[in-house]
Amino acid sequence: MARGSLHHQKESSSRKRPVAWQVQLAAAIGAAYCCVKALSFSLAPFSQAPRCRRHQMRATEREVVLAEREPAQGQSNKQGAIQPLSWLQKPKPPTLPADLFKPRESLSQTFLADPNYIFKMVSALDDESEGGKRMIELGPGTGAVTSHLWQRYPEMIGIEIDQRAMRVLSRSVPGATVIRSDVLLVNYTKLAELRGGPLSIVSNLPFHVASQALFTLADHADGVRNAHVILQQEVAQRLVAKPNSKKYGIPSVVFQLYADPKILFHLPPTAYFPRPNVMTSCVKLDFEAAAERRRALGVDPRDLRNLTNTVFRYRRKMMQNSLSRILSCHTTLINKLPEEYAKLRPEQIEPWEFVHLTQLIFGKKEFPKHFRRAWRGEFGRTVRD
Repeated sequence: MARGSLHHQKESSSRKRPVAWQVQLAAAIGAAYCCVKALSFSLAPFSQAPRCRRHQMRATEREVVLAEREPAQGQSNKQGAIQPLSWLQKPKPPTLPADLFKPRESLSQTFLADPNYIFKMVSALDDESEGGKRMIELGPGTGAVTSHLWQRYPEMIGIEIDQRAMRVLSRSVPGATVIRSDVLLVNYTKLAELRGGPLSIVSNLPFHVASQALFTLADHADGVRNAHVILQQEVAQRLVAKPNSKKYGIPSVVFQLYADPKILFHLPPTAYFPRPNVMTSCVKLDFEAAAERRRALGVDPRDLRNLTNTVFRYRRKMMQNSLSRILSCHTTLINKLPEEYAKLRPEQIEPWEFVHLTQLIFGKKEFPKHFRRAWRGEFGRTVRD
């Protein structure tokens, strides 16, 4: 019993004794507390007054703002809430009024909101028709560009598919003429006849239909004078891409044959509301300058589409392999490619060489003088880039 009681007393005494690391931690906490107290006491005189004249001026301005925004009697404190001056002066991103509408993601609605880029785009336009009656804007939206265009071209026409945007546009630009239609279904050749000559197109194209809208204009190339369009930067680079580059493809071949493409300037995401996640570019397509080149192609555009669509679908294959099915068809004139093209890939061939290949395979034909649906597809078929 004596041994057991003695052992119990030793255990109880060891439990009450503090461990060494606990003593060190308590000492460190006490030292830190003393340092913080001393530091706050030493800095107290400096925190009561500004350190320089500039800070003193800011304090005076803040007092003026406080006095101006002080809530009157009977008003709640929430209405007179005070914010720092730097927050009041901070620029806010562009928005649409809450009573208008919310941009639809299904329509890829991104509206130009930077007046500098709007002015830059409008300044690049030129239309010599009377009153600008051949100026056509595709997708005017709420009228950010239309309000400036209409002052120069009062006879212009807008084509919009969203009725909500048309209602807003009727209030912001009351005199503008807007037609509700899909830009992919408009007969631009017939519209050019009604307006008295080739059209001048301007548009901030929706991203999801930008390529197909361009191919639609290619089908109506004789009815379009030029087009100033805003596209994704990646699509714009495809239009002007040269052979032996990754971006060289069907859009490069088509629009370097049908028009003279040129990138005018780039736009950051901050120029839009809502802000997209990509950079955009303003591109000019001069169809009028390439009119003689189109007439001298000597091919059916549907044959050229068939050839380019096939070879770029298998862009890593040699031409003799990717075109094997077409060459084995009984309607083609040759069953084997010339040696200078057989071992090449499509990204190594110039646009005019695709025309030469089309003539060799399908025969030389007169380029159609009238509208013929080719690049936008027939019976619902479309070209993929």
